[in-house]
Amino acid sequence: MNSHTKILWTDQLSVKVGSIDDQHKRIFDVINNFIHEETLEIRSLRFAELLSLLTDYSLEHFRDEELYMKEHGFPGIKEHRAAHKHYIKKVAYFNHLYDDINPTKPEDVSDFLKEWWVNHIMQMDMDYKKFVENNNNGKQS
Repeated sequence: MNSHTKILWTDQLSVKVGSIDDQHKRIFDVINNFIHEETLEIRSLRFAELLSLLTDYSLEHFRDEELYMKEHGFPGIKEHRAAHKHYIKKVAYFNHLYDDINPTKPEDVSDFLKEWWVNHIMQMDMDYKKFVENNNNGKQS
């Protein structure tokens, strides 16, 4: 994915759960801040703020999403949690490198984020969406 191309929300990314879709949209907004701020310096306060915001918001989202999956008896929750943990470790690594001699570049962060979130939603999140639809005759909470 191109570092300067914003990540756009489409109906194709919707899991049809308003609160989860809203969280996904908010995460996309944070990612787009990385992309929009072309002058974002590697060790700037703004870069650190965006990484921190992304980490905090992702943790909140993952907690809510996993609770939703648990409430609906989604059998793939273990694998889904593992993907969430891998993501958190990767973003923590970006945070760790903030003061390193070779810090992560903002465009590398935005590329990872865009690819990870779109792939995660289109693959893993759609799995629990389909499971809930199939087990609730199309009705979701």
